[in-house]
Amino acid sequence: MATARRVVLIPGQSISHLTPMMEFAAVCIRRGLAVTVAVPDPALTSPAFRSTIGRYAARLPSLSVHSLPPPPAHHHSLDAAHPFIRIQAGFRSQAAGLRDFLRSLPAVHALVADMFAAYLLDVAAEVGVLGHLFYCTGAANLTVFLELPSFCSASVADLKDLGDAPVSFPGVPTMPASHLVDGVLDSGTDLYAAVLDVFGRMAAARGILVNTFEALESSAVAAIRDGRCLRGRAAPRVYCVGPLIAEGGAEEEEERHPCLPWLDAQPEGSVVYICFGSRCTVSLEQIREMAKGLEMSGHRFLWVLRAPPAFAAAAGEPDATLSLLPEGFLARTADRGLVVTASWVPQMDVLRHASTGTFITHCGWNSTLEAAATGVPMVCWPLEAEQWMNKVYIVEEMKVGVAVRGYAKPGVLVTADNVDATVRQIMDMESEGRRAVVERAMAVKESAAAAWKESGSSCAAFAEFVKQME
Repeated sequence: MATARRVVLIPGQSISHLTPMMEFAAVCIRRGLAVTVAVPDPALTSPAFRSTIGRYAARLPSLSVHSLPPPPAHHHSLDAAHPFIRIQAGFRSQAAGLRDFLRSLPAVHALVADMFAAYLLDVAAEVGVLGHLFYCTGAANLTVFLELPSFCSASVADLKDLGDAPVSFPGVPTMPASHLVDGVLDSGTDLYAAVLDVFGRMAAARGILVNTFEALESSAVAAIRDGRCLRGRAAPRVYCVGPLIAEGGAEEEEERHPCLPWLDAQPEGSVVYICFGSRCTVSLEQIREMAKGLEMSGHRFLWVLRAPPAFAAAAGEPDATLSLLPEGFLARTADRGLVVTASWVPQMDVLRHASTGTFITHCGWNSTLEAAATGVPMVCWPLEAEQWMNKVYIVEEMKVGVAVRGYAKPGVLVTADNVDATVRQIMDMESEGRRAVVERAMAVKESAAAAWKESGSSCAAFAEFVKQME
């Protein structure tokens, strides 16, 4: 009996990067590959990281988890550095241990590293293993990131000086320069150099596995494959293997999250679901404006409310977050609203629920894919990182959402009036605009479901990934 081909995965420590990679591990195992996840020494990872790895190890009995040896003594010079720079230092510190580990295995057919671990492609090349990147955000962002090193070197000014002037990249809609990731806006920083170094290394990958599906981002995928975003340089192979989504929601009836019975009691398509992911928060003033706007709209809502970190640390108890709402808000909206302050909700169950009509989202890619897979229209309220770019794609290219009104750049306060107007716009069941977005969202849902069927595009892309390891 032939030995299964082995893939070694190197995840990022952010849960938003780790979870889709572990879902990819599950796909690999289901389709006959042997999978080893190489992780840092447990003392260097967060409890959330360790618990996520443990949960997948329990779910996937054949999954092998290997802890890399701890790096040399920690140097405190990076303690004050930007998180991205510390991430890069972490991946570099893994190189020697990873090199030794790969050499100790009888055969490794592919290395798949987190999108920001491009430095580890050198290790793969050194030991003669095919080096790939796992890109946990979308193909449109990949298109932009692949071109940014050339784009920035040709720019006569810092991108921050362009303000909201439009910039263009192959295969994606034009966007304001201010919407690009912060790290490339100011050329006079260590962060700028680190970000462009990683983006420049991505093209050296044997292949890039992207958590998307062809029907969602066909223009961007074509731009990469045609080499347009690399200005004539050879492009890495791109395998669209999404949507890779943590399903969750296998709870028994008596263990259901309290928000689900509440949704059961609401009319079909009537609830506005508000959640800015597991990490993002807005200001205290913005929370109050959101509350006022939701109340003014008259619509039902399920709001996952997280306090700003400083308040949460001082308050301690999750329910203290409710004190941030306007006085009397909970009583006045008790018949049509539910505010949840828990650290986790079963988002896929919420989005799948018949009562959910709209998703107000920070446009993180995992949330974007979850909305796409469930056919729920989005209201885009980006907060950081590539979320501003995602907003452009969702509204202008995918056409499955609208932008929240009065919010053109980071830091702008969205007034209660604009929250009210946006909710009314997207929830007006009789409007032509609502019908167009819902129709497109349902078409995307069907495409997402088809992608991993045996004849689907993601299934075919995965088969190509396996074939090139022969």
